[in-house]
Amino acid sequence: MRRIITRADDYASSRSANAAIARSVDAGFIKNVSIMAPGPFLAEAAQLLAHRKDICFGFHMTLNAEWDNVRWGPVAAKEQVPSLVDRAGYFYQDPILFRDHPPSLQEIIVECEAQLGKLTATGFKISYMDSHMLPERFIPGLQEELDRWIEAKGLINHRDYYNFFPGGVPDGADSFERVLGGLTEDQYFFLSHPALYSEEMVQCGNAQVDGEQLARGRNEEASFLAREDLNEICERWGFRAIRYDEAVPLSGV
Repeated sequence: MRRIITRADDYASSRSANAAIARSVDAGFIKNVSIMAPGPFLAEAAQLLAHRKDICFGFHMTLNAEWDNVRWGPVAAKEQVPSLVDRAGYFYQDPILFRDHPPSLQEIIVECEAQLGKLTATGFKISYMDSHMLPERFIPGLQEELDRWIEAKGLINHRDYYNFFPGGVPDGADSFERVLGGLTEDQYFFLSHPALYSEEMVQCGNAQVDGEQLARGRNEEASFLAREDLNEICERWGFRAIRYDEAVPLSGV
């Protein structure tokens, strides 16, 4: 069997995301769940899924809060990480802003320690690490610092597994099968952001992303991932959904 690493992001960021991701996990296709420690619904997220031994949980390092009306800030005391927050005490909305407001690498590691500690204290067994909005693109030296930190923590590094499933989340079984039928490599990475449609999700949005459009798009992802036949479809095309701890690093593919 060829492999698809299936991941759902932004767990704990909203009740809508929590419900959709839990439903996707129950349906069987999603095998990896990335959790936002600063998310306001972390306790609920843990109650829903932390007991699941069949799921690989990840630390979704969060240094940015992109929406206009829904914001979050650091897990560490703000006095410990002053370079990571704006004047209102929240994370900067876009990582590109770090170019004008360079953060301290030491403070980022302090925040990583606090976020990882909060996840484990809530009951999650963390196996891998990835990052929300990839701020390492805009902070010189951060990628190397994170690579060292991830290795020291004994976590799987998400950077070793990015061979994206073409086209993103399909809109139905037929389009899913068409993509599967055209795949030629042994391992792919499938990324999703499912959330149920709700006023909570509509309140998300910013100058680039309309909240209504966002809510409907994430609900469509949730509907697809709730299908209970996705693993069967994968198997027909010689694939199976896997966890990160079952995957092969790209250097070994």
